[in-house]
Amino acid sequence: MADAKLFRQFQSPRDLKDLLARDHSLNGGVVFGIDGCIIELQARAVSILNKPLPWSACVSISGMAGGVIREAMARITGAFAKLRVPEPQVEIIVNLAPADIPKDGTWLDLPLAIIILQAAGMLPDLPEHREGDYVLLGELGLHGEIRRVPGALSLAYEAKPGQKLIVPAGNEKECALILAKPGHEGCGVFPVSLLEEVIGFFSGKHKLENALSKPIEFESAIERAVDFGRVKGQEKAKRGAIIAAAGGHNLLLIGPPGEGKSFLASAIPGILPRLRDEEKVLLTKIYSACGSLGRDGLAVTRRPMRSVHHTASKQSLIGGGSGVAKPGEITLSHLGVLFLDELAEFSGPTLEALRQPLESGEVTISRVGATVVYPCRFTLVAAMNPCPCGYFGSSQCTCRKNDVEKYQKKLSGPILDRIDLKVDIERLSFDERFAPASEDQSQSIRAKVEMARQRQHKRFSTSGVPFNAAMPGGHVFELCQFSKDGLQTFKSTAETVSLSTRSIDRLAKVARTIADLEAQDEILPSHVNEATSFVTGGNLLVKF
Repeated sequence: MADAKLFRQFQSPRDLKDLLARDHSLNGGVVFGIDGCIIELQARAVSILNKPLPWSACVSISGMAGGVIREAMARITGAFAKLRVPEPQVEIIVNLAPADIPKDGTWLDLPLAIIILQAAGMLPDLPEHREGDYVLLGELGLHGEIRRVPGALSLAYEAKPGQKLIVPAGNEKECALILAKPGHEGCGVFPVSLLEEVIGFFSGKHKLENALSKPIEFESAIERAVDFGRVKGQEKAKRGAIIAAAGGHNLLLIGPPGEGKSFLASAIPGILPRLRDEEKVLLTKIYSACGSLGRDGLAVTRRPMRSVHHTASKQSLIGGGSGVAKPGEITLSHLGVLFLDELAEFSGPTLEALRQPLESGEVTISRVGATVVYPCRFTLVAAMNPCPCGYFGSSQCTCRKNDVEKYQKKLSGPILDRIDLKVDIERLSFDERFAPASEDQSQSIRAKVEMARQRQHKRFSTSGVPFNAAMPGGHVFELCQFSKDGLQTFKSTAETVSLSTRSIDRLAKVARTIADLEAQDEILPSHVNEATSFVTGGNLLVKF
């Protein structure tokens, strides 16, 4: 129970009149999508009440406050009742600045509770030079507890150098990643569990402990990927997976059920290059803002893989919702793998919505409330059966030709045109199926992939292209260097095989990646030939 002496009540008319001349200011914040925004809370007592009223009746909030923020007064009133905070004797207005930005969520519960106590004269302000040094955030419970909030890291990253953050216990570890931002070494993170602790701090009766004063260890929020050595057989498909990882190419696996398509896909994140520190922070911000970290002390330190069921809606895949659109699965798979199993079972509009994100690496979602842009630079790995029964091309197939064509026509040409590698999955032989699995292959394969990516980074250092698959159309041949024989083979292939302009570019990109895996500066005929087998692959696909 709170100490009643914490609350300085102004009883005399003179003291109450003094309140009307005082301005109060605190820093809080809200999260828009995955980005934080620091909000200044401004408060003032505007009139003296004839008699004390409940807090919810005498506090008004302006500045485009959403429904959740307006409901905060009910939570604050309950918490004050628990702490036996007296009813106010003044009417209070709180403005959330900047006032032209819509605000919602529970991040402002804690700073709202503190600033209305200051405006009511029950809690002293910090010295003027210290008010701007603090950013408060946290959801308030009816019993005075301060609850963990999503997106705390996004808000911490918006803090100014040297600012201190008072955050819910359970958010302090993710906020500690603020130290990775240059110039923020002097910041502090102070976890609190109860409103009483914050009141005690502002009244000078309680000290808060800086969580950054001791080292913080993180656990990975992403499970370790399956080792590549555990994937049996399917050598052509595994080679395709390595090329996809090395060049950021999209991959389609086509074959009968039960032959390891999903299992191979689950091993691909383990051979992708290791995340850089700034990439870990970005992914942790995304997962924190989406409420996907689960608990404090977790950070995204491995490449994510998101496996999406074919019944998923377009909004869940791309992002959406009312107000400020929330990130979808393509953003949660940023810098990792997006796995779509049973590709032909997805609805047409859902798949077509992937076209622009696959090209640009980001998605723009416009709503009446706001327009947001989310990153989504992922490697698409898709799997599908070649027909409804799954056994097209074998004596087991029971599908008619029209059924197969109708099934495969669910995949539009523009979508297939954006998938660089197409691989048929073969039935495993008896020996392959029961061969002993090997371990620790992913590490050695990843080293080769990283070497290939380093060559690409050097090649694109002045162009901003992240990897071979992202080479812009029309500039592919400026960035791909062929040997004399390699160029002749490429031209001959392009003339012989019916390829669209996009497919010709794709052939050059895949050949460039194969050359990078072999540490070759020039694309040789062997690289073109192997690339052709993947770009024009998918023999189980009906050629319409």
